[in-house]
Amino acid sequence: MDSSVTIREVSVYHPEKVRHNDYYLAHFRQQGKDITRLLQALGRENRYIADYKTETTLTMAVEASKKVLEKSGLAGRDLDMIVFVSGTPEYFWPPNAVAIHQALGGKEEAVVYDMNAACVGMVVAVDQVSRNMLANPHIKRALVVGSEQMHRFAKEEDAVTYASFGDGAAAVLLEKSHHVKTGFIDSAYQVNTESIDKITFPACGVSQLVEGKAEQKNGKIKWENVNNDNAFLSTAALVEKLLSRNHLTTRDIQAFCFSQLSRKNIYKIREIFKEDISKFPIVGTEYGYTGAASPFMAFERALSTGRITRGSYAIFWSVGAGTSACAMLYKH
Repeated sequence: MDSSVTIREVSVYHPEKVRHNDYYLAHFRQQGKDITRLLQALGRENRYIADYKTETTLTMAVEASKKVLEKSGLAGRDLDMIVFVSGTPEYFWPPNAVAIHQALGGKEEAVVYDMNAACVGMVVAVDQVSRNMLANPHIKRALVVGSEQMHRFAKEEDAVTYASFGDGAAAVLLEKSHHVKTGFIDSAYQVNTESIDKITFPACGVSQLVEGKAEQKNGKIKWENVNNDNAFLSTAALVEKLLSRNHLTTRDIQAFCFSQLSRKNIYKIREIFKEDISKFPIVGTEYGYTGAASPFMAFERALSTGRITRGSYAIFWSVGAGTSACAMLYKH
């Protein structure tokens, strides 16, 4: 029997507190730095910052999950799988996904686990969960929720992270259908370990953090000057490879839902593809950079504004520290 895995619904959660560029311009001006050009290149205007006394990546994930279930008209007991994705999880164990399962009132026989592939994590999770669903006759519906609070762990003297990162979560409800010609199609991966030691969290490693051998700042994010241009530009080759083996071109794609790390590099890819900028939803201006959740925040925006219609193709892409990149082809 022919089966497909479709995205039935997607939801976004963000905290209430908004910080505008003015705050960060003033903050770094006091350090003798002008970050105007940096914010312009990254594409930042606003970002949402959590109340760190009450909000965690887990609480944000629960809120995003409740929203996507409400939009779907479903309950936690309807889920056969729950996967939580984050590079900044609240707990190492028990899995945060188990706490989400409890909050949603999930059933006993569900598959529940956490996953971390840094900023590419949610694209990888949707890819891998879709493949699992296609192979497993017992899984009809799956929840994948990505939640990040990278701003919480940014060093206040580091403009690229502190002024760029925002807090937020995205959740997708995946559903298996039969005799439907839409849904997950294919994915392609690329790994380049040249910068494996340039971006790390925690900066000192967990062992040093636990032993109390690290200064406080070494429990934050280490972000050295990495040229992300190459990672983004290699996207073109990865996407073209994925399209070629599925007998498509960039003209067949209605939405490119990419990592929101750098607006400048999204513009560069658009130029390479010679496609209209309307095909590239940009939400990093509003949400800041939200790591693993960002491509699906872009997808939600494309859906809500009518940029993606039924029967159209979308490409998801992101890259995670290390680096590992994934491009995924989907038909809505």
